Amino acid sequence: MMAPLSKSAKWRKGVGAILLVVCALGAGSDAWIWWSGRREIVPLSGLREPGIILVPGASVLRNGRLSPILRQRVESALELARAWPSARLVLSGTAIVGGYDEPLAMRNFLVEHGVDSGRLVLDREGRNTRASMKNLGAPAKGLVIVSQHWHLPRAIWLAQKEGWTARGLVAGVGTPDG
Repeated sequence: MMAPLSKSAKWRKGVGAILLVVCALGAGSDAWIWWSGRREIVPLSGLREPGIILVPGASVLRNGRLSPILRQRVESALELARAWPSARLVLSGTAIVGGYDEPLAMRNFLVEHGVDSGRLVLDREGRNTRASMKNLGAPAKGLVIVSQHWHLPRAIWLAQKEGWTARGLVAGVGTPDG
């Protein structure tokens, strides 16, 4: 027969059980978001022209150039911009007065590659994915989000929570970050 647990052992066991439940709930919610969003990730051939193409920010290098992850997103958005000349592109990310500006770096790249600047909307308040979705405003004709496969399910889920009919296009397919 085992000796009864001490008061501190009971407390530790209770805390451990609570932590296990909290972790299980967190993993369950992450699994639900992944499952909900991944169904809307489609290849270019499966997409219809949206009203908006959203490019969430990633980092910009010190020299103002796009980081490899952001470059993948912007290059994929460039392909969509060429395929759908009436869609607007929302370039969302962080901008800090005096230099660092993800939306501006994306805009410069797209304009250098022939996209009309009148189609580009700079969202400099998109500090995270949730903010980027909220900053889009009232849902309109549809939304395509361009990002890496690991990021899209959550981004799509957040867009749907804001009322958008959202689809995702994977940026960087065939690369380590894709």
